[in-house]
Amino acid sequence: MKRLLPVIFLTAVITLLLSGCSKAGGYYKSGKKYFADGNYEEAAKYFSMAIDQNPNRAEYYIDYGMALIGLSRYDEAIKQFDRVIMDKNISIVLNNNKRALRGKGIAYFYMQNYREAINRFEEALRIKVLEDLDKDILYYKGKSLISIGAYKQAAETYTGIISRFGEEAQVLADRAYTYQKTGEYQKGLDDYDRAIALDSRNYDYYIRKYCLLKELGKSSEAEAVLGQAAQIEVKTKADKFNLAKIHFYQGLYDQAFSELSESFANGFLEAYFYIGEIYYGRKDYSTARYYYEKYIEEGGVNVPEVYNQIASCLIKTEQYEQALPYLETGIEYAQDELRRIMLKNEIVVYEKMGDFEKALTKLQSYIASYPNDEAAKREKTFVASRLSNVSDATGN
Repeated sequence: MKRLLPVIFLTAVITLLLSGCSKAGGYYKSGKKYFADGNYEEAAKYFSMAIDQNPNRAEYYIDYGMALIGLSRYDEAIKQFDRVIMDKNISIVLNNNKRALRGKGIAYFYMQNYREAINRFEEALRIKVLEDLDKDILYYKGKSLISIGAYKQAAETYTGIISRFGEEAQVLADRAYTYQKTGEYQKGLDDYDRAIALDSRNYDYYIRKYCLLKELGKSSEAEAVLGQAAQIEVKTKADKFNLAKIHFYQGLYDQAFSELSESFANGFLEAYFYIGEIYYGRKDYSTARYYYEKYIEEGGVNVPEVYNQIASCLIKTEQYEQALPYLETGIEYAQDELRRIMLKNEIVVYEKMGDFEKALTKLQSYIASYPNDEAAKREKTFVASRLSNVSDATGN
């Protein structure tokens, strides 16, 4: 009888292990289902339960990390991906490493740490397995490059996607934007046309083409593009919201206001921004600010354009100290021309507050970044003279 005990004990251990694996698999399947439905809270819960039952499956951590990204819990997501990555040159590990590095890149992307995101995407692309993931990774890399103002590199990245995987409307539209930013306007217009040809119901492509034509001073052509978009058959609530945006750009503000009001009631939180823009145009700055802030609060977004608009409302109503935090936050996220505009607005605020010492410091930093801005150099001379006058008046 005693000789049978180890066998019985071993059988019991195996049964328990198999039971745990079976439970883990069930939890994991449930998590995948919730994730596919966009219910990231439940997905994360079930992936976590799967890990508790069986902590040795890399895919559990990777998918748990992706669910955490869906919940905007980016630091926690990165920790899950880091638990997977190993320095081993074997197929299964390389597969897991690539998926985990992609996940880390996406987490950094949404944290707006674009340079770190690019590093992780490039690291993932160097792993020559799961090459079907490369299209997605390259697309995120392109978006990250746009976000740091590396438009030429972004264009090259999108061209690489097209060369490897064929033309896709969204990739063409994003490449068109990079061409617009580098002054290759005809290439941009050509790409927008190809994007519209591939997906003629996407309102965003029409709006982008409209903005490029307006930038080129081709107002009649720009209005014609909006007219084309306005003819798209409205089938969904999303279509109604997009049509409201078209009416906004057409200057049909009363009609757009009514449609936008319906849209934010239907969950399209970006409608708050456009309503804010309508009130801003009417010089009702307090109401405009209310809607801009609603967009940030309810949308959970950090959009530098919105912070700049809130600051502009506060500047218009001479609430300069209140404007500063919005400018500082916006500058943290802004890139390129918008960042330059917000830095200048920050200088204006310090001048309006009478803090010429701080304004001069900010101007010196600004000129170091934008040495060709002659107006800023003249402003620096003016601010320095004000400081000198204050010093003479006080005898210091």
